[in-house]
Amino acid sequence: MGKNDISKGVKGLASQRGHLLRRNYLFAFLILIVGFGGLLGYDLYFKPYVLSQTVVKIKAAEGSFLPKNYELKPSDLYLDSVQTKDIPSGVITDISQVEHKITNVNLTNGSILTASLVDVSDLEPQQDEGIFPIPKDAIYAINGSLRSRDKVDIYLVDAELANQARTGGYGSAGAGGRSPGAAGSTTGSGAAGDGPKEPARKVFLTGVTVNYVRTEDNNDVLDSENGNNNNRFTSTGKVAAPELKLKKSDGERLGQYLEQGKKLWIVRVE
Repeated sequence: MGKNDISKGVKGLASQRGHLLRRNYLFAFLILIVGFGGLLGYDLYFKPYVLSQTVVKIKAAEGSFLPKNYELKPSDLYLDSVQTKDIPSGVITDISQVEHKITNVNLTNGSILTASLVDVSDLEPQQDEGIFPIPKDAIYAINGSLRSRDKVDIYLVDAELANQARTGGYGSAGAGGRSPGAAGSTTGSGAAGDGPKEPARKVFLTGVTVNYVRTEDNNDVLDSENGNNNNRFTSTGKVAAPELKLKKSDGERLGQYLEQGKKLWIVRVE
């Protein structure tokens, strides 16, 4: 083999090695571009849009807080993107849901708002309101499907006629039974002596908010152990007595009627 052949062979190897190096550099550059693009896409798109959600947060002065029973203003609220893994249950995602609502607890700057932190359903009583428990023995009839945050109408029933109606088979203490009649109406089965009359019924209050629904052992009645999630087909207990949010003046009137021996027919309307 001559010197020319050896020289050509060396040049060929060098050329092949240079080609491999250029290809490796190209692959390394492409990997770098793909990696950088992936990180950029993760930070700019995947993380903020796929792994995150926009939630409502509290804006308060540094070192300060918004106190309990404070009415939230638009200036107290702002939207922020939070990673899904850090979002609590019942989170508020729309500022309009909590504008002018009352806080249930003290809230610091940056707090993520949830339905438990703000009185979204207006359950907390205002200055002229109270939460009035209804005694079980004062109830003529009540819906077995009643739950917290429902709206009810309350009818007054004459206790004596209510007892006669039960004896004669009219009415029920459960969710069933006849629906209330018009305000102040009285119906009967015929002339005197023909049988018991249905109780006189008079509408007393409408659209009353139910704060709590209690069982015999004072537990909350829910659809299931996990809360209200199965359309009320089942419940964690039997409805015994509700607690209603009333104006104090209405609560005083209600107490007077109960002292007179009136019974309450509590009817769910919402």
